[in-house]
Amino acid sequence: MKKTALLCSVIALAAFASCNNAGNDKKEKPKVFPKPGTLVASVSTPITGDPLNHFTYTIKVIADSEVTSGAYDVDAEYGPNFAEGVMSMPKGGEDLKPAIRKGDGPYTYIIGFKMPGDTTFYDYYEVTSDKEHTKMQYIKAYTF
Repeated sequence: MKKTALLCSVIALAAFASCNNAGNDKKEKPKVFPKPGTLVASVSTPITGDPLNHFTYTIKVIADSEVTSGAYDVDAEYGPNFAEGVMSMPKGGEDLKPAIRKGDGPYTYIIGFKMPGDTTFYDYYEVTSDKEHTKMQYIKAYTF
């Protein structure tokens, strides 16, 4: 009788363990990050109002050496003027890929991201320049 009870409890325990793992078959996809130094997004537009020089305004988002923590270098060139900064993706969204869209001002661009399975562009970081200044700033905050 003891052997039967022991055998039944082992079988019941094995059945319980297999049922408990049935919902855990979905494994999370590993987070994928670009290699440090990779150009992730960029945009370039001609600077009007200076017919002599034919300058351009360029924004580049480059994977930083700390890209696994969501860090990206942001380079802005307004003609010969260069500015750089570092942007960090929101906590919990470190693996989201930055994208760029045109902002409201003449030399303003918004760096943001899209969520997997969603076409919405989420504004996050603004870069704006003129002949004398370049400004980089976070414009929204997100939690995941």
